[in-house]
Amino acid sequence: MERTGLIREIVDSVENIYEGRTWLHTVGLEPNGRVSFEKGITKAMTSFQATQAQATAELQLLILAEQTFIMQELQFCDSDDTNAQSSLEQAASSFDDALRVLEVVEDSVLYEAVEKSYPTHRKYRYKSLPKDAFHIACIAHRTRIGNILRAPGINMAEKALLTQRSANMKAAQDVYLEKQKTALGQ
Repeated sequence: MERTGLIREIVDSVENIYEGRTWLHTVGLEPNGRVSFEKGITKAMTSFQATQAQATAELQLLILAEQTFIMQELQFCDSDDTNAQSSLEQAASSFDDALRVLEVVEDSVLYEAVEKSYPTHRKYRYKSLPKDAFHIACIAHRTRIGNILRAPGINMAEKALLTQRSANMKAAQDVYLEKQKTALGQ
């Protein structure tokens, strides 16, 4: 899937999900709400599955897809829901950091210097390599998604989408780990 089309699909999917949730609670629009919600979940699932399949070749795209989804959720977040806003803002910021370090890992000389700046203590390592901004963003987001998955009352289709998004973060870390190894000549 090409970049612009994927981002458009993600934006549309969140809009459909939001519209569906709103209409589910609007008398007379409930059937339209179900259709919109299911359409959004299906679009998002298809998009996230496509990005996971391309993770090795397009790691940046996988992160951009998740960041776009988060930014759309933030746009539709109720202004009184400060906890959700804060969490989404933190996620968006951490993905900005992840994208920055993704550029650095492509330069082996530069990344060797980065590697030396990280303590060797396991707290600062992920599978013996630096637990840098990329790993931190993925780990934090998987935790965030895991917390949502534990909440009661979430539709099983939405749980499946959350599970896919979590799997994408794991896939992103696996691909990134290989990039780290390559940069460090391992």
